[in-house]
Amino acid sequence: MKVTMYQTDDKPLAFVVVMARSDDKWLFVRHRERDTWEFPGGHIESGEDALTAAKREFYEETGATEFSLDFISYYGVECEDGALYGALYFADVTALGDMPEFEIAERRLFEKLPENLTYAEIYPRLYERAQQWLNLQSGKDELWDVLDENREPTGRVHRRGDPLPDGDFHVVVHVWTRNSNGEFLITKRSANKGFPLMWECTGGSAIAGDTSLAAAIREVKEETGLDVPPDSGELFRTYFRQEPGFGGGSGDFCDVWVFRCDSPIEAVVLQEGETCDAKWASPEEITQMVESGEFIPFHYLDELFRRLET
Repeated sequence: MKVTMYQTDDKPLAFVVVMARSDDKWLFVRHRERDTWEFPGGHIESGEDALTAAKREFYEETGATEFSLDFISYYGVECEDGALYGALYFADVTALGDMPEFEIAERRLFEKLPENLTYAEIYPRLYERAQQWLNLQSGKDELWDVLDENREPTGRVHRRGDPLPDGDFHVVVHVWTRNSNGEFLITKRSANKGFPLMWECTGGSAIAGDTSLAAAIREVKEETGLDVPPDSGELFRTYFRQEPGFGGGSGDFCDVWVFRCDSPIEAVVLQEGETCDAKWASPEEITQMVESGEFIPFHYLDELFRRLET
């Protein structure tokens, strides 16, 4: 089963899914006839548009009385019987009322995706997309320099909170700060961000006018309060990442930097709304955290740790 994300509404929509957070946790519901968990949502009824259906389904299945509702993207699910299309929304819930007398037996808050999902082949992809959308809403008015597929400047800028058009790309930096003991400085994401309360390395997007190196140094300063000299850093590798369905053929150039730094953990100043904890961790500890679902996985980790050991 293949799940694809779209930004245009040129497909016949049949469903809505609402990914919601309340008290910094994900809101799931359980149908009366199932023992598995699902995000609120359902069929778009005759005469409804997607937004109207999302509002109706969300109230009927959760009893939420106060919430905001934002569009994330359209999605398609290809299966043996053909393709089905829907609209994905995000709800920020501030008040839950009594459960309406419909088909839902229970609602529950989870810190991450529960294991027993009703649509286990679909939800992880939608969940990932919602996390990425949440990231873009943090500092959504930030401007990026737009590059073409050869990393050449186009002379245009792009607003972070908007979908990146086909053929447009930008620069992202991942920054691994390493001390003399071979440990890496990692931070814990604030509950309001995408991938909430998970650990990661420092990182972010280059803003308009930034070089990759300047972006790396700025992100370290913003997220940890530490100053790292330019000559203490080395570019480990660049990855070209293209994501079909997030605007078609848009994506980024991800530069992975490694900086030397021996500052004590007490010198770290956390950025409110961005990070809520920090610590030095060995490659072995980080690998264990990835396996336990506490750390955001990066595909290059094994190569990075192996290279730095030599």
